[in-house]
Amino acid sequence: MTKDLAKQILIAHLNDKDDAPSFIPPEKRLQTSWRVSAGANVAYDQFPNQFQIFYTSLNGKDLWYDPVFRVETIDERNVWCKRHYKVRYGKEPGTFYFSVLDNGVTSNEFWTIVDAANDLSWVIFHYAGAASAVGQRYIGGLLCTPDGSLPIDKEDTDRIWKSLKSCGIEPWELFVVNNDNTLTDAGEPPLTFYRDEVDRAKEEKNKMESEVETTLR
Repeated sequence: MTKDLAKQILIAHLNDKDDAPSFIPPEKRLQTSWRVSAGANVAYDQFPNQFQIFYTSLNGKDLWYDPVFRVETIDERNVWCKRHYKVRYGKEPGTFYFSVLDNGVTSNEFWTIVDAANDLSWVIFHYAGAASAVGQRYIGGLLCTPDGSLPIDKEDTDRIWKSLKSCGIEPWELFVVNNDNTLTDAGEPPLTFYRDEVDRAKEEKNKMESEVETTLR
């Protein structure tokens, strides 16, 4: 594992012309990096329709992570929720520090890429987090695929179960995420809500750098 490979695994299938893995052709890139197929934390991983968007920050040194997920309210409405995490690289390649401000409380998480298919048809993440202000700690694991479906190939599933067990997660502990795409009352998921602003800033930065370079010629 290298730092660059770890970044490519996170960004994965996102239609990012600058940072998406080169072996994924442009026509197969998506609006998201990953979708959650199953998770091991009852409080966090059961939300339906979980989208993951990873992309580089303006300075190019760090990443942003925007999870978008559907919530079923008490009055039986479907609404979209979103978060905007800052992602810093850990000391070991494949590890990351995530931080987010949510309703006035800062949560810090440590993520690890446990395993991933060579063709990025699936990935396993493990995370451990804490919101120290409210004395909350939590751990979990995620099995993700490009479209949220569960891998069915036996060679893949055997490897996935082995990798999950390596980080203390038994297959029976996973909650399969409801990725029903037919619901319409929630509207379209706000997948680019945060990313649009970052992309505009990147374009402006590139434009300014190009103008400076032209002037200095």
